[in-house]
Amino acid sequence: MQPTDEELLVRESARKAAMSERAELRARGFSREAAIACMLLCMVGLVGLMACVIGNFDLRVGGSGAYEVTNTGKGWALVRSSYDLTTLFAGVGAAGFASALIICGGAMGQFKRMPPGSVYAVGMSAIVSMVGLLVLAFVV
Repeated sequence: MQPTDEELLVRESARKAAMSERAELRARGFSREAAIACMLLCMVGLVGLMACVIGNFDLRVGGSGAYEVTNTGKGWALVRSSYDLTTLFAGVGAAGFASALIICGGAMGQFKRMPPGSVYAVGMSAIVSMVGLLVLAFVV
């Protein structure tokens, strides 16, 4: 026995409803993951930026203790060999902020579907990322 037109219509609408529900679940999952990723990357960027600020953007790590006598032009100085880690922490901060902005850019199109908390988290991540990148660009 073949299904009637009403049965076909009911099956078609049930199929469309199931597809719509799956798409909505995927969008909610994406928004949650995007918000978490943005916040984590912003924290990474803030840690890098705070390390630079606390170290006054001069994060040198001394060597093994072997001192050298160096001519500074006006006199002589006793110096230790050191490694400058400022660029490492600035790079970690910039990478964290830039990555958060990239994910924010992908999440912007999903704002209508996101729960308000996720929209707030992604929006705040974007603002913090832009401010952090500006600080790194103009201060370092």
